[in-house]
Amino acid sequence: MIDLSLMEIANTLDTKILVHDTSLEVEKTSNNLVINFVCTDTRTIKSKSGNTGTLFVAIKGSHFDAHKFLSEAQKLGVSALIVEDLIDEIILIPQILVKNTRIALAKISQVVRNKSLAKFIGVTGSCGKTTVKEMIGSILKLEGDTFATVGNFNNSIGVPLSLLQIENTTEYAVLELGASQIGEITFTADLVNPQVALVNNVSDAHLEGFGDLQGVAQAKSEIYASLPSNGTAVINLDDDFAEYFLQKCQSKVMTFSSNYFSTSNNKNGEFKADVYAKNITLDSYHKAGFDLVFKSEQVKVALSLVGKHNINNALAAASCCLAIGCSLKTIAKGLSKVASVDGRLNISYHSSGCRIIDDTYNANLESIKAAIDLLGEYQSPKILVLGDMAELGDHTRQSHEEIGRYALSKNIDRLYTYGEFTKLSQNTFNPGMSLFGRHFNRHSDLICALLIELKTVATILVKGSRSSHMEKIVQSLLTVEQIDKNIKLAKVELQDETAEGEF
Repeated sequence: MIDLSLMEIANTLDTKILVHDTSLEVEKTSNNLVINFVCTDTRTIKSKSGNTGTLFVAIKGSHFDAHKFLSEAQKLGVSALIVEDLIDEIILIPQILVKNTRIALAKISQVVRNKSLAKFIGVTGSCGKTTVKEMIGSILKLEGDTFATVGNFNNSIGVPLSLLQIENTTEYAVLELGASQIGEITFTADLVNPQVALVNNVSDAHLEGFGDLQGVAQAKSEIYASLPSNGTAVINLDDDFAEYFLQKCQSKVMTFSSNYFSTSNNKNGEFKADVYAKNITLDSYHKAGFDLVFKSEQVKVALSLVGKHNINNALAAASCCLAIGCSLKTIAKGLSKVASVDGRLNISYHSSGCRIIDDTYNANLESIKAAIDLLGEYQSPKILVLGDMAELGDHTRQSHEEIGRYALSKNIDRLYTYGEFTKLSQNTFNPGMSLFGRHFNRHSDLICALLIELKTVATILVKGSRSSHMEKIVQSLLTVEQIDKNIKLAKVELQDETAEGEF
């Protein structure tokens, strides 16, 4: 991170540095202490060699309280603490007492952001924002020192922690912003203060916190309000809320579409996209190629990721990078080098010959449809393994039923479901409860059934929300070594099943 003195941090938080030893020498040392690493988890302290200059912020939540680990943090060698409560036991290192450590963390991160000379891009959306973030990062790394959000650090704690990783040498920063309620993106986007902002799309993710799609769009649009007048709002013309976003923007606008014109969102005529794709192809590995067009220029792009839906993700990333000043040549090169994200359509092959597609990172209606589209392009047998979609509120039944119908329309051969709500998907896909699908209440029973499927050269796609832990299914399938023995065991267990997995 960009170095900050402990005194600078205390002044930012409008409070004092408290020390157990009140001698002038200790007080002077505390005032001059330089902080170069901020953390909220003692496990990250352990992984850092040499903890001089480390500040531990004790975050409180509904299910956790980091104040329980202050003594451990001190033993691990951190230099100072930010706390809401002074604990009874003796803490010898400096402490800064605040009313709310979450707000304190955000304010410190804003100081680092304001000191940075990097160009910042903010990315949000219901689907694909992590992939787009990775695409942008892959492109910008060809231009200079680039930071991109690690993992899913995209909430009110994760975004400040991401900003606190910005260095003096950072030239570009790509921050992913998530939200589960109105106002959350306003908070994080104001911290990031991006020059370029994107809402990748709007779909029924986290509907429980927003009520309906209009609520999702309203929440996502908050990122555009954070832009300065000379910033650029990147807008997806293929999204149903494109016109709504265009009306919201007070900055410059750059639009993209998978077509030259997009008519589905505009009641008053056609939108002409600034950035679009033409001559789209899919190779034998289901990776897309297309001509990327911007103004009078164009360049051929060969994506490194599978799935036709990644064309729109690539257009979004390209538009953000064009807005920041990249060339089409650099963009094409960067898009060809994007590494796959764990749990995002990662393809592996079992020793039996089965193709296993791991798309277990998360799930909502649109992302599952995109996964089904990809699965539908493979030869039979095509098997979809689906866990529940979470946080859909009143839309839970409708969305799960729709997925079953959609899988049926795309000629998926078999559907295996796990959880509470995917029973609804199974009923619409397989109303007679025939051999075309089965529902399970336990991971172990589902795995047993899939072990038998491994006898065929099938394509098995596994997906579900994080709460369904469908990654366990993938891990189990890929770590089976004695396949024949396990298949025999699976057959025995299936014969003994009662109501756990009924036909």
